[in-house]
Amino acid sequence: MNKLLLSLALISVAMFACSKNVQSTQSNKITLGCGIEVTAIDDRPGEMDISLFSGVLTEEQKQAYMPGGKAPSSVNVFLVKTAGNTYMIDAGFGNAVKDKRIKPETIDGIFITHKHGDHIMGLLNEDGTAVFSAPIYVSGLESEYWLSEETLNSELQKNLAKAYEDRYKTFNFGDILAPGIVAINGAPHTPGHTAFLVGNGQEKILIAGDFLHAAALQFPEPTESANFDMDKEGSVKTRIALMEQAEKNDWLIAGVHIPNPGWGKVKSNGKGGFTFAP
Repeated sequence: MNKLLLSLALISVAMFACSKNVQSTQSNKITLGCGIEVTAIDDRPGEMDISLFSGVLTEEQKQAYMPGGKAPSSVNVFLVKTAGNTYMIDAGFGNAVKDKRIKPETIDGIFITHKHGDHIMGLLNEDGTAVFSAPIYVSGLESEYWLSEETLNSELQKNLAKAYEDRYKTFNFGDILAPGIVAINGAPHTPGHTAFLVGNGQEKILIAGDFLHAAALQFPEPTESANFDMDKEGSVKTRIALMEQAEKNDWLIAGVHIPNPGWGKVKSNGKGGFTFAP
């Protein structure tokens, strides 16, 4: 069993249990056991272009999944209410704050899947100051990479660390960040790419960040990778492992770029890929 599967197995056992597990779905909001509530907000709907993807498929084969060379996409921001607090997973571009769908003063902590711009730009105002008064949490591996002097194009990440100063926190894979929220190794889309396993008891949702970018293509053909994957071969392995664990444990799986609300159930299609039921 590889390290990712082992960590998921151990965490699944270690999560707290509830006497009652009920899951209800209403639009872009779900309620898990222990009253944990998850809301998906589409910060910027859009499309993924076929030119961004490569793998074993020919252009014609990819077109079958992406008619016109496009696949619908989103930039989802997830709000998790647990134990009386509200946590935000990723910040998108900040559109949801600008149109007041997210109120910064209501957020108690922000967990970052990784530090690509479309996940963190919403943390900063145009003048470089912090949008939120809450602390932000980034995996130690992710932070170390982007704040290294050897990393190119990292001004945004350095500005972020400066703006949040003593509210800039790091964590390790496997850490329990809040009641019912555990950090999972989702690398190597980026060196410290993190998924978050949310829920107590049997009902859980795996918010897996950028485990894929074009749902229409990469669920049935998970060996296709986006140019954004820093390690394409490793990302394929992680993408498949996360979906296999979601299927095995009957978890919902969510992605930042899956069309809003961005979650659903996966099932092996018997051909090396998966079907996805939003």
